[in-house]
Amino acid sequence: MSELHNYFLFSISVEEIQMACPRVAYRRRVHYATRSNRVKYIRTPGNRLTIQKRAKTSQGPHTPWVLGHKRLAGTKALRHIEARNAPKYNKTVSRAYGGVLSHEQVRDRVVRAFLVEEQRIVKKVLAAEAKYQKEKKRRDLKKKKSVEKKKAIAKKVTGRVGGNVTKKAAPVKKAAPIVGAKKVAKK
Repeated sequence: MSELHNYFLFSISVEEIQMACPRVAYRRRVHYATRSNRVKYIRTPGNRLTIQKRAKTSQGPHTPWVLGHKRLAGTKALRHIEARNAPKYNKTVSRAYGGVLSHEQVRDRVVRAFLVEEQRIVKKVLAAEAKYQKEKKRRDLKKKKSVEKKKAIAKKVTGRVGGNVTKKAAPVKKAAPIVGAKKVAKK
């Protein structure tokens, strides 16, 4: 057993044993592997293993949470100071709500606004039509009542005075033939 153990010990070089588990210390204030303290192992020109702090990467501009929180196309993922110093064309898109909403959301807003406006106009037209029909019905009813009233007045007046309303003429009775009279022939 000891021979086998010695064989494995000496078959691996000394450098490989040292590099198998490299130990490096954090060089900054935080000594824990937190999300804000990510590091990168690098080899120096003097062949020493050391670490460099990795910068946090930005997610870039997204649509609002309530609208799906999707990444906005055409914008760069810049961190705060970089975004402050970067030109406008890196942070926005030349469109209404560019850099805030995606093209699909803008289209949906336009279509919704159009449909709401159409609905409002239709509602207004229907209300005007209903009002017209109501007034027409009222007007017709009023006209009908006035005509009936005039007829009733005319009936009352003709019944008392005997005005211009023609009565049915009584049938004319023929005279009874005279007995013994001769017919005169016409020449």
